[in-house]
Order: sequence, then structure tokens, then C-alpha cells
Amino acid sequence: MSETNYTLDTQEVNRIIRAMDGNAEKAARAIGFEMEAEMKRADIRDTGAMMNSIYTVTQKIDGYQAASASALAANKKVETDPHPKPSGDVLARIGPSVIYAEYVENGTSRMSAQPFVLPAAERVARSINEGEYWKVLTE
Repeated sequence: MSETNYTLDTQEVNRIIRAMDGNAEKAARAIGFEMEAEMKRADIRDTGAMMNSIYTVTQKIDGYQAASASALAANKKVETDPHPKPSGDVLARIGPSVIYAEYVENGTSRMSAQPFVLPAAERVARSINEGEYWKVLTE
């Protein structure tokens, strides 16, 4: 799946990191799991393989094996591909591992788009930037 990056208010993210004892990895996991949950709330169902394949990977955790097994349990023919491990300024990668997810998100000449990544990212970014959701997490 193609990579898309979103900008978050760094003051809010820094506040979250400080509240988590300065642990950027821990904050990335919290934000990553929130993003993962938002994507899984999308109302896109066929075999369930794509939604089951959504996972988070950070420097310390990698949910690929479980997500891939769950996707394969839903559809024995599905192909998955792991996300690259985050490096540099990237703290987490979140998304589906099925190879056709990009076609669902963006559509093709034969099917209309059924976006689930972009709307989830927008909801999570808005909740962080507004600070409301994260007050519970960090206070």
C-alpha cells in the first residue's frame, strides 16, 4: 500500500510524550493502536480478511504475524505483505497487510473507492490536534 503521512500538532504530541514519561515509542504505540482501531471500524466487509490484516508496527512491537494469520483465517487465498519496520523520524506504521488494500482505498477503473485509511487518519489527527481525546490518556 502506498505510504501517506499526516501532520499532527507537535505541541499535543509532545504533551502526550511527556505524559508518558518522555517515551516516544509508547506514545507512538498509543496513537498507532488508536489509528488501527479507527480503521477497523470502517464498514467494509467481504471475507473480513482486509480488516483482520490491519496492524501496527513500531520499533518494539510488530503485529504482522497475528494480523496475517487472522487474514488467512478469513480467506485462505489472501496474500499479505509486512510493513517495513519504522526508522528515522518514523515511529510507527499502521495499516492493512493484504496486497489489495490500496485498490479498496483508492478504487480502480472497475470499482469505486471505499476509503477507510484516510477517514481514520483524519479522525485520529483531529482528536489529537483538538486535545480532547488525549486529555483522558495524559492527565
